[in-house]
Amino acid sequence: MKKQILLLFSAIPFMNFGQSMDQNNEPVLGQNNQLFMCDSLTDPLNSTTGTGVVWDYSQIAGFSGQTKVIEIVDPATTADAASFPTSSKAFSIQGSITNYFNSSSTERISQGFVFQEPSFGTVLATFDTDQQTTVQYPFANGDAFEDAFSGQLSFTFNGIPQNPTCTGNSYASIDGSGTLKLPNSTNLNNVIRYKIVDTLFTQVVFVIPLDIELIRTQYEYYDYANGNLPVFIHSSVTIQQLGATTPLLEQTVVLSAVEPTNFVGLSETENATFNFFPNPSNGNVIFTTNSNTISTVKIIDQTGRIAHQEEIYGNYSTLDLNNLNSGTYLAEVHSENGVYQTRIVIQ
Repeated sequence: MKKQILLLFSAIPFMNFGQSMDQNNEPVLGQNNQLFMCDSLTDPLNSTTGTGVVWDYSQIAGFSGQTKVIEIVDPATTADAASFPTSSKAFSIQGSITNYFNSSSTERISQGFVFQEPSFGTVLATFDTDQQTTVQYPFANGDAFEDAFSGQLSFTFNGIPQNPTCTGNSYASIDGSGTLKLPNSTNLNNVIRYKIVDTLFTQVVFVIPLDIELIRTQYEYYDYANGNLPVFIHSSVTIQQLGATTPLLEQTVVLSAVEPTNFVGLSETENATFNFFPNPSNGNVIFTTNSNTISTVKIIDQTGRIAHQEEIYGNYSTLDLNNLNSGTYLAEVHSENGVYQTRIVIQ
């Protein structure tokens, strides 16, 4: 049975400040905004919470006019309509994630999402066993709740179809109200911030079974005096081996309703990521990268000797290191993006 806990913060004055989420400001089909892409390394300001706070993004860097569209679409018009037959709306962040949901006067319920990631392709999550509650109305500053949900994932990795079951839990809150400072001296003075952290647990089989968690942390800033869609979004999705400190894959999208006046070069968006897992390993090591260039992988022992070397074509390969002795090695990746080094352990 679904476990759901409403957490009311002890500071009662929170409830009387600013705006709140309720059915009256639910987004409707067809609403859309074009937001400006910002530096993915932007601080999410996760500790800036409470009443009367200031979130200062006035100096945020952008990508010279690059934009993404956020919109509320009819699920029946999407490519994945068959997977979400009971959804009445879908909140889409262009090229990133689309959440399918419906709502009543008391809550918003998610039936799942579709996440686009270059290495994993399209990740489709359907919460058909136990749906996810993402908002409870009215939802005001200081309100929070937890929810458990479950269903199935579907994606293809390096040509291998994966359809594991999944369980998850989420924590949703309105964690702050106050002023949002955006570029061009734009100050929005009556903003609330909605935060959701949801974690999916599953087991997949690449070469060996792996316990995987997918974690989404998303901040949405609302100024309901000027519309029902977010005016600023900081969304991060991480896919990692359970308990690992280094993610297999990570995608962060930062979007602003006001165009930044500071800019970063395109080269800063093209940094390659490289991952080895599981780590520690019994000798079968999976190598992944978001780079489409040829990579040379060198496994170097503690004496500096190259114990293994091979070229990798594409985003995925399995390294057979079973002939190596147990111990700690330096994994060195050479590509046109530079040289990447990390430690791996062979058990």
